[in-house]
Amino acid sequence: MPPRSILITGGGTGIGAAIATECASRECAVLITGRQSTALDAVAERSSHITPIAGDVTNASHRTSLAEALASLPAPRALFHAAGFFQTGLLNTLSHEDWQRSFDTNVTARWDLTRQALPALSGGRILFVGSDAGRNPRHGAAAYSIAQSASETLRRSFQTELAQTDIAVTDFKPGLVDTPMVRGFLKSPDKTFPGRRDYLGYIERGELTAPQTVAKFATWLLCDVEHERFRMTEWDIRDDTHHHEWLNGPLFLSIDATR
Repeated sequence: MPPRSILITGGGTGIGAAIATECASRECAVLITGRQSTALDAVAERSSHITPIAGDVTNASHRTSLAEALASLPAPRALFHAAGFFQTGLLNTLSHEDWQRSFDTNVTARWDLTRQALPALSGGRILFVGSDAGRNPRHGAAAYSIAQSASETLRRSFQTELAQTDIAVTDFKPGLVDTPMVRGFLKSPDKTFPGRRDYLGYIERGELTAPQTVAKFATWLLCDVEHERFRMTEWDIRDDTHHHEWLNGPLFLSIDATR
């Protein structure tokens, strides 16, 4: 049975906002959270099914509030971890605060929010955003790569511990997506982020995806894919074996659309 309610972190912009809109079109009750209340309110105006809850997922009390809010909605429920923080800077010059913020957002918040939400997720699903960065560190973005590697291990660990339950856990890789976060780090100077050239290469090769396309993929995973298939597969948007099940139109943006 597909989820009737879903909590989306990082729901004010980018992938999170697009998925909130897509899930709401399926008449799911959608909770979105993020630090920018204005952005959240703008997303919520798209549908009466979307409820904004402003706050920072690195704050423990906010995570508790989110878990309680999700539990109050109709079951089955789902949790989608879209909130992320891309930290640029070389490891030998990175501040302790920046290093910690990367882990607080990309790892600790995902662990604790999942842990607190578990009692409400019987029969439901948990979806993590995966990344190639965990296996392929970028010069000048190692803190993000390390945190993504930890997040992947966290997701695998939840899969192992919940394998005998009715809660399905998996991740999906959306590739490089045209979001404010991506456009932000692409403006970083080469001195602190030499690896930006690798990401520019994706764009030059026409391998940039729109948030709306990613949203269709993620919503298909959350609402249409059979429970065991969902949990037993590590999903990648670039794997064309499942495109016929959800993709209408091109996968990637045209070069002109990225300017």
